[in-house]
Amino acid sequence: MTNHYQSKRERKYDAVTRYMMSNGGSQVTLTFTQFDEILFPYSGLPKSARTTEDWWANDYKYPEKGAYGWLNAGYEVVRVNLEKEYVVFNKLMKSTFLLEKE
Repeated sequence: MTNHYQSKRERKYDAVTRYMMSNGGSQVTLTFTQFDEILFPYSGLPKSARTTEDWWANDYKYPEKGAYGWLNAGYEVVRVNLEKEYVVFNKLMKSTFLLEKE
């Protein structure tokens, strides 16, 4: 039996998707503190996000990491600064490759 409520359940990084879709331009810079505020009432960024750039990989394979939050909003990480605690996202542009093949 399928639990419809569970399939619609909010995931931790859905708030990141909503934030970026409503506040984002071609580039978005967020401090780790801003990320923590966006994720409230969840526990904020995990320690690994503050200590390793791998956490910020643009990869859907690890849903416990935040990538689906920004990828679903149409953004990708282009720069992470662990020392100064900020991350820069660029809006993903639609490719014109298929149009150029004609």
